[in-house]
Amino acid sequence: MSIRMTVQLPIKAGNAVEFEAAAAPALARVRAEDKGCEMYDLFKSCDDDTRFVMVESWAAAENLEAHKTSPAMGDIVKAFGAHLAGAPVMHQYED
Repeated sequence: MSIRMTVQLPIKAGNAVEFEAAAAPALARVRAEDKGCEMYDLFKSCDDDTRFVMVESWAAAENLEAHKTSPAMGDIVKAFGAHLAGAPVMHQYED
């Protein structure tokens, strides 16, 4: 059973371009290195450049759990940290 996640990311005003540039290599690392990653994509709101959402898909719950402590996840925390305007809001789904 696949596990899906959405992560709403509030970004500081004026930081959208820098945030996307910092996030790109970190996202690529997760896709390349974290086992079971089926999708790990970042989307920007069409009407508010302070709102982004991550959409993730994992082959199994164990893969998502392993991702949470992976070296690639460390890159995500570093890349996102300086740009966040508040806490991310996460929702997990299964099919």
